[in-house]
Amino acid sequence: MNPKPSDRKREASWRRQGMIFTVRRYNAMLKRQDGVCALCGKPPRGRRLDVDHDHKTKVIRGLLCRHCNRNLRICRWVTRQWLDKARQYCGLPERTS
Repeated sequence: MNPKPSDRKREASWRRQGMIFTVRRYNAMLKRQDGVCALCGKPPRGRRLDVDHDHKTKVIRGLLCRHCNRNLRICRWVTRQWLDKARQYCGLPERTS
C-alpha cells in the first residue's frame, strides 16, 4: 500500500525534528491511547494530536493535544515541591500519594 502524500509530508516533518516515526506508528499509538491526549484524556479537536518527544534523546513519549504539549514545554521548571505549594496556596486538598 502506497502512503498518501499527506502521510509522507508528516513523516518528513518528524524526520526533520530528529524523530524516526511513521503514520502507522502514530495510528497504533493513537489506538493504544483510545484516541485521546495522554495527559488530559480529551479527544483532538480540529487537528491531530502532537507527537510528544524528549528533545535531547528523541524518545517518543506519547500523543498530546496542542494545549497539553505547549503547557508541558512551559512547565519544565515546575517541581513536585512547587506543585504542592501551589495546591496549598489555591486551597486544594493535599496529594495522597
